[in-house]
Amino acid sequence: MPAPAHYIVLVRGPGEDGAGPFAEATAGLAHEPGWRQRMASARLAIWTRGEGLDVTPLPGEAGVVLGHLHPMPGAPSGLSPLAGGDTAARDPDAAAQALLRAHWGRYVAILGEEATPPWVLRDPSGELECCRWTTREGVGVVASDLTAAPGWLRPPRLALDWDAIALTLVAPAGATAVSLLDDVRIVPPGGLSPVHGEDRGRLAWDPARFCAPAALNDAAAAGELLARIDACVAAAVAPYARLLVDLSGGLDSSIVAGALAAGGAAGRVAQWVHRVDDRPEGDERAYARAVTDRLGAALTVVRKPPAPLTPEDFAELVPSFWPGLNGADAARDRDMARRLDACQAGAIVSGQGGDAVFYQMPTAWVASEEVRRREPAALGSRVLVDTARRLHKPVWSVYREARAGLRRGAGLPKTAASLMPPALRDLAAHAVHPWEAAARDLPLARQLQICALANTHVVRGDCRRRRRGALVFPLAAQPILELCLSIPVATLAAGVQDRPFARAALAARLPDVVRRRRSKGSLTAYFSRLVAASRETLLPYLRDGCLADAGLLDRAALERAFDPAHLIHGGRPNDVLNAAPVEAWVRYWQGRAPDSPRAPRRR
Repeated sequence: MPAPAHYIVLVRGPGEDGAGPFAEATAGLAHEPGWRQRMASARLAIWTRGEGLDVTPLPGEAGVVLGHLHPMPGAPSGLSPLAGGDTAARDPDAAAQALLRAHWGRYVAILGEEATPPWVLRDPSGELECCRWTTREGVGVVASDLTAAPGWLRPPRLALDWDAIALTLVAPAGATAVSLLDDVRIVPPGGLSPVHGEDRGRLAWDPARFCAPAALNDAAAAGELLARIDACVAAAVAPYARLLVDLSGGLDSSIVAGALAAGGAAGRVAQWVHRVDDRPEGDERAYARAVTDRLGAALTVVRKPPAPLTPEDFAELVPSFWPGLNGADAARDRDMARRLDACQAGAIVSGQGGDAVFYQMPTAWVASEEVRRREPAALGSRVLVDTARRLHKPVWSVYREARAGLRRGAGLPKTAASLMPPALRDLAAHAVHPWEAAARDLPLARQLQICALANTHVVRGDCRRRRRGALVFPLAAQPILELCLSIPVATLAAGVQDRPFARAALAARLPDVVRRRRSKGSLTAYFSRLVAASRETLLPYLRDGCLADAGLLDRAALERAFDPAHLIHGGRPNDVLNAAPVEAWVRYWQGRAPDSPRAPRRR
């Protein structure tokens, strides 16, 4: 399969002095192999490498969109900046809002008329990476990946930001919007940022804005959810002639499978891939097979015994702009990448994001609104009783926790990373994604959902699979996010089963065994055994590595983290699987960039 698409946008610097460096940079890219010029104007030049990126100019030279746009359900006609007229001639803020209301998709947009400083908008899905910097000569650069740009076009003062590296160890999702290198800015999903200058920009789209109750009743919302899932799945897979589907047997991947079949795309699926654990408690084949049997398709079963990880597994994922956390399970990552090639498939489709969108998270906070409305009378309500049954807690305990969940402004309680020295564990409070920061005034139940939505950005990151094809998560598409955020948390989540609203809305698409299922598969036991099997290779790699030398990893904590007994009884294997890719990333970059004078290593 062809390599994934990359883009570089060159933007002329301000004033008359900006013309010469812009022309020189444009001429320089013309001599770089693999890059194809897609657009040129007096202040913009766009280049792409690989296939699959549309370039769509906005009328009136008001900007350009890179990627794919789809119409937003229910958007007023004529709202789109693509329609021309007044909408295309607005300032960047207004143009961004019009674009976000009229469209969803996989895109980055450069906005602003000739006389307006240009801004860059990244779509809320975050499917296209987006970073920006300014060259020594003053040329603005917006790109999919710093490492895809030729060396002469990179920032003049690249340096390792050790504060940002520490945040990545504490909470990777919170750090996905933070560059680990000085002089480069990441534009977060939904972010609007100036191309030039130090201004970090702001969120043009954030989930908190959509948390007001919808005008739809439950039946209408269920119908709208079904329609949006079908539309988003169909649009997301449309560019790909052949697909792989990652079918776990859980609710979310089963919903995606049903939508593929309903839209006539099931015939394009080369393999329905189900990975089975080597322990009986991890065997979910019966659920996955019920889905493929219903579709008349064959299930491809792949066993996933824990194979020891090595430093070389993580070194494969550098050079890269951000650590390859999404490829930490090297055997799975490698296997799916090979399947993409063998099947000549262009994308892997999964139900990623569904847990957050449909609200799988078990918490008493889902009953907070019921407690606010009814006070002690809520103790006898169906919402509280069902939540208590699901959590295996007394109703009084759920009532107290639900009351506490009404607290606003404080933010979610954070869990410190287990591998960091005690003195650094308070960093957890600062590892907050921009979406999460914007949701601080919401009840904790919504904050938890928005934090979970931000976590999906980690699994969109660099990995072997992504280097061979697209990772498609249709349930995390903007229209579905906006609808589900507008549905009350108790409607989405309160019940003996998790995700009751989605189960009911999609019931006709689901095998009975999946619809009635009350347990959820967990990868914690598998990852614990994977880390235990990797003790001989990864423990010395981390214990004697750059992060420990810099004071970011505690060597005694590392010893405990690999202890099989500790892993069985409350260990946190993901902390190890996050640290190893960061270690590989730092080892690569510390030989190519100095420490930041603003944020040097701690020792």
